Amino acid sequence: MNRSRPRSRSITWLLGGWALGALVLLGCSAGGGNAAGRTGSGSGAGLSSGGASGTGNSGLSGGASSARGSGVGGSAGDSLNLDLDAGRFDQDAGAGCTHLNIGILGNPGSNNASNFEQWLANSGTSVKRIQTTADEPMTPATLEPFDVVIVDCLTRDYTADEAMTFSAWVSAGGGVAAMSGYHDDTTIDWHANSLLAPLGVAYSGARLWGPVTKFATHPIVAGLSSVTFTGGYGISDLGGTTSTRTPIAFIPGSPDAAVAFAVQMGGGHAFLWGDEWIEFDSEWSNLPQIPQLWVQVFAWISPMSKCSLTPPPPK
Repeated sequence: MNRSRPRSRSITWLLGGWALGALVLLGCSAGGGNAAGRTGSGSGAGLSSGGASGTGNSGLSGGASSARGSGVGGSAGDSLNLDLDAGRFDQDAGAGCTHLNIGILGNPGSNNASNFEQWLANSGTSVKRIQTTADEPMTPATLEPFDVVIVDCLTRDYTADEAMTFSAWVSAGGGVAAMSGYHDDTTIDWHANSLLAPLGVAYSGARLWGPVTKFATHPIVAGLSSVTFTGGYGISDLGGTTSTRTPIAFIPGSPDAAVAFAVQMGGGHAFLWGDEWIEFDSEWSNLPQIPQLWVQVFAWISPMSKCSLTPPPPK
């Protein structure tokens, strides 16, 4: 799907290499279609309990990608072949789109059926996991290769300077998808708050159980009726004028608990989800709307010049 538009960044974002393979289980333990455009909001009004049924895996191949990376089917440890212009807006691309490069910050959850990285690669992207040990600093060069980063199970709190580096990258056009809930321990699960605070949002409160069945009107959650949520957290709006924050998914109750936010800051977009089980493909056969959610997440957070995810057909 072509979503090409000119964009300006303060840093030139070049593609980085990717290690690919079956998910290596490190550190963390488990806690417990495409949407066109980036418009849409909803912070209470216009919510629906459920909504139209999702298309599931079989409906996820829409939005053909005009640029795929080669080597996405490699085995563990193989390196992907890279398009060195993939992280830049290509003025010569015309009506085409350029390859999407994804960085995953931190370690995966422990569910042994998860193969999230492989699914992303097979959907036409390049994927590299970084920041897996506590001694890795975050600098502009850390984020430079990537169009989108996924905040997975982080190893530490980040410094104020590192958080400003992260927020500057987002403001310059980067995309973020963040999760939480890995250890059922807020001293670990809320490491992400140290990076996300400049965006005006934070994980907070007691653990929550879903499923999530109430959604705002927003492209990320269009067509969804039920998504797994097992021992995650709510998300708080910290206020401020540096970003626009929209709660988009809720666990019904009195009051409803907001467990997903869509955030816009400068030229960048972020999606926060309060749980990590959506990255475990063990859940997808029972709730096929989870891959649909991921396709729509990436359609909204990715730079407009980047190709959409095109997942392989279900086996």
